[in-house]
Amino acid sequence: MPCENKLLTNDLIKEMLNKFWDEIMNRIDNKMVILLFRIQFEDKTYRTIGNLQKIDRSNLFELYKLLTKLLSIINDEYKTLAIIKLVFSYKIIETDNKNSKIDSFNIKNIKLPTFKFYGYNLPLTLDFKKWGTQISYSNNEYIIKRTNSDLFYNITVEPLFNIIKIIDSDNMIILTFKDVKDINSQDNSTFTRIINNQTYHINNGELIVKTLKKSNNLLTKLNKDKNLMNKFITLDIETQTINNIMSPYSICFYDGKKVKSFYLTDYKDSNEMLKVCINSLLIRKYTGYKIYVHNLSNFDGIFLLKVLSQIDNIHIYPTIKDGKMINIKLTYDGINQYNISFRDSYLMLPSSLSKLTKQFNVSNKTLFPYNFINDKFNKNINLNYIGKVPAIKYFINLTLDQYIEYKQNFINNWSLKDETINYCSTNCISLYQVIEKFNNLIFDNFTLNIYKYPTLSSLALAIFRTNYLNDYEVPLIAGQIFNDINKSYTGAFPEMFKIFGKINFDYDVNSLYPYIMKTFEMPIGNIKFFEGNILNIEPKAFGFFECKVIAPKNLKYPILQIKCDTGKTIRNIDHLANWTGVYFSEEICNAMKFGYKFEILRGYTFDRQNIFKNYIADLTKINQSYNKDEPLYLISQLLMNSLYGRFGMSDLLFTHKIINENDLISYNDKYSINEIISLNNNKVLISYFDTNDITKLLLNNKTYSNISIGIASAIAAYARIHMTQFKNNPEYNLSYNDTDSININKNTPL
Repeated sequence: MPCENKLLTNDLIKEMLNKFWDEIMNRIDNKMVILLFRIQFEDKTYRTIGNLQKIDRSNLFELYKLLTKLLSIINDEYKTLAIIKLVFSYKIIETDNKNSKIDSFNIKNIKLPTFKFYGYNLPLTLDFKKWGTQISYSNNEYIIKRTNSDLFYNITVEPLFNIIKIIDSDNMIILTFKDVKDINSQDNSTFTRIINNQTYHINNGELIVKTLKKSNNLLTKLNKDKNLMNKFITLDIETQTINNIMSPYSICFYDGKKVKSFYLTDYKDSNEMLKVCINSLLIRKYTGYKIYVHNLSNFDGIFLLKVLSQIDNIHIYPTIKDGKMINIKLTYDGINQYNISFRDSYLMLPSSLSKLTKQFNVSNKTLFPYNFINDKFNKNINLNYIGKVPAIKYFINLTLDQYIEYKQNFINNWSLKDETINYCSTNCISLYQVIEKFNNLIFDNFTLNIYKYPTLSSLALAIFRTNYLNDYEVPLIAGQIFNDINKSYTGAFPEMFKIFGKINFDYDVNSLYPYIMKTFEMPIGNIKFFEGNILNIEPKAFGFFECKVIAPKNLKYPILQIKCDTGKTIRNIDHLANWTGVYFSEEICNAMKFGYKFEILRGYTFDRQNIFKNYIADLTKINQSYNKDEPLYLISQLLMNSLYGRFGMSDLLFTHKIINENDLISYNDKYSINEIISLNNNKVLISYFDTNDITKLLLNNKTYSNISIGIASAIAAYARIHMTQFKNNPEYNLSYNDTDSININKNTPL
């Protein structure tokens, strides 16, 4: 009977049996039929289900019950391959014995339950005498011939386990596995089977959980630096806005000894000015230097790329992450012998330069009329202006007393060029002194130089690896494991609820994420994939589980989130319904207290250990030893809050490259281009994925990036768990909550 490439299901069996009854069974009277049920799959092979049956037309229900029961215990392959047709091989017989052969109450005796491993059906029982015919026995070693097969089982019986080898007629070993006995089991149907790196947990003859050990690279320890290095330069660009277009009109850099300045009126245009400045940096003396520009990630970075793309004999290697310019590496001198890198100091010290100079006790007292060179405020801009000090309206946040004091330094000889260069140079020197102090303090406390690390989070990770990683086995996670666990990686986000009363009270949790990192165990060590309810064999399993979730109907404020793909972006939303999602095990346990129910389907388990305790403890000690206006107070705050997110970075990063516009088509044919930014001279900056690299990454689950997303997800989940104690508290009404804060209608100690 043709089936049109359907899957084998109970409904299909019912449909075909009814058809067989209509066409055959209902047309015979007082006769018996010998019937064999077979399936033809899409690969043209035939499989038989069950034994030969002796039936009459009254046995429709019993036969259906038999076949569906058999379907529930046979291999998954029968249910996942499309079938071409069902075959009823039958013969009508005349007989005086009208008793049918169907026994629907002992179906498990008809076919021994098995599961398939690389094409071999392995019995789900320790009673190997049911596996086939015993050929020999000697010194606790049995030879069993498999039923309907030319293969043999060589079984060595030990008190607590059996070692089984599947061998062929030439005595070649095909497969070896180990069956570990359950000492609490009363029969042979509950045991653990270990095959290579896979473990199968069988309970009462049923496979309940499968686990698979995953191999991963581990985070490695870094060596401390031997010497303090200050190989860096600071650079500042001053811009003006004309007709809503921003462009540079001055640039300066400082190498720690002297300042070099460039001003637009000395050059044909801003491009030429910047090219001359950059060429001044492309010398042997500065090879290996890092050039810090505060806020390079914004306007300055793209403008620099436009200029750099016009300079001959250099190669440009930009690194961009989440739209931010992390690093622009240049190699030069023809044979790529030398190199410099532009970096954004804001990504290392995320604060304004004026605040940093105060925090690091660095002098920066220059004033400048920013709006004097923007046509929105001044319609008569003259870059060579010399005369009276510009009016106070051109300055920002300047008091009258400050303005009067500033004017006293000039007698109709205020020069826009001189003051711009002075302001730009002072900013370079101030930024240099801030970074130098920062580098010295990092080296003194952690024996590292900052120039190796382009961002604060990468520096924090380096400090952890150098001083605190010890023997912790932090797995580096990529590919499918990353994608699966990433579904659980959601943060908190602002939620506004009904406002209760006119007076509400705000409460913040002090240093929530550092507290979490110091207090709780993290998922590290061995990673095991599992299918089934892992809690059946590991009640305290620790990891990330995909679950079917049923939310309680009477919960006022939901405490679980799911990631929602809006088509344009991925958003986190709270949920009160039924759905399937991936969650951290500890968040699942916490949600159960609020009435959530979970059916665990599959996931990953980890070892657990508190790995950040000493890192946070030492930074807390530094933090508490200094006043808020001292550099080490700021540094300790930044490092405590910058590490955890580094573990949750995406394992798939764009490649960024400057190419000619004419090459766009060929790149588009080879790669998946995400973004194109036009530069100059028919050149463009493209961001793309190499799909071949992505495929390799997904297949081998290995990464060379220092990513362990389980740690980042666990920290975020622990923080949400901590905040749930405030969300459904009957003592007050909640109006608003955020990552680490709440707004309630009651003044109460929490």
